[in-house]
Amino acid sequence: MSAALTSSPSPAAAKGMPSREPAALETREVDHLVSRLLAEIKVPFDSLGTRVLNQLSDLKKILSADYMDVPALPSKPLLRELARIVENDIKQHMPALPSMPLLRELEQIVDNDIKQRAPAYGGLASLGSPQLLGHLAKIFGPREVALRAEPYRAGAGLALRGFYCRAKLGDKNKFVIFVNTAHHPGAVAATLGHELGHYIYGSLMGEKAAHTAFMEGAIANHLLEEDELFADSLVALAAYSPELIKKIGGLSQLRSGFSEDLFNRIKSAYDLIGPRYGLDFTKGKMAAAWRVRYLTSMAHFFKLRCALYKSAGV
Repeated sequence: MSAALTSSPSPAAAKGMPSREPAALETREVDHLVSRLLAEIKVPFDSLGTRVLNQLSDLKKILSADYMDVPALPSKPLLRELARIVENDIKQHMPALPSMPLLRELEQIVDNDIKQRAPAYGGLASLGSPQLLGHLAKIFGPREVALRAEPYRAGAGLALRGFYCRAKLGDKNKFVIFVNTAHHPGAVAATLGHELGHYIYGSLMGEKAAHTAFMEGAIANHLLEEDELFADSLVALAAYSPELIKKIGGLSQLRSGFSEDLFNRIKSAYDLIGPRYGLDFTKGKMAAAWRVRYLTSMAHFFKLRCALYKSAGV
């Protein structure tokens, strides 16, 4: 492992400082921003049951966090190496799209309902192609990547977005990735990108993390773990180009009087990237809790992408 890639803690992490909580900001600004976003995705106030309120708590933490100062933001050299990998070893080895999107590449293992709903979109959608996975295994081995994708509604159900585990299958060491295709195809693609991020992180930094890790629960918890934020950074880099970030403009810190500006930038990101992944929070039978959860994920990836551009120039 190159010394240049050794991660160093941020000043906040070195001091043991927690990431910001909404209480550290003007509460009315956060509430105003959340109200605007709920109206935008057509979540009626009479749907704000316990599940939705739990999701709103996570959303508020994401919106109020200063991503330039989160404890787990990877070091600049590590982020630059990841950006190089995304450009040279991921994007360059994705198959031509839209002829080979993710859900067609996985034709034998993804249920028909998902395939019928999947639009012909690009970008993250081809992260599951055999060509790309084979290429990554060659340069980031010794473990090969084994991908499993199927709808899962039992047990944890939709709360489980996906997971990875390191295992020996037969005589080969495998990095097994499972993605729950019961989710929206755009969310499936983001989950796959996240788990591939864990695969690459283990290669660059050493396999220090648990042999099995699940993607579920509050997305704001990712701000406290470097491997989780690194994995999310792969998704953010693959989804948003530097040109798109320049076009929208960097996110301003949420403080008194700035909620409108932050709303406009998040909406611009949604308007630009939503059509690419068939993501429309206002249509279909998507439950209010899942509209809020997907919105939280989108806001997280966008804010993280802005931080990567500002902190590491990628």
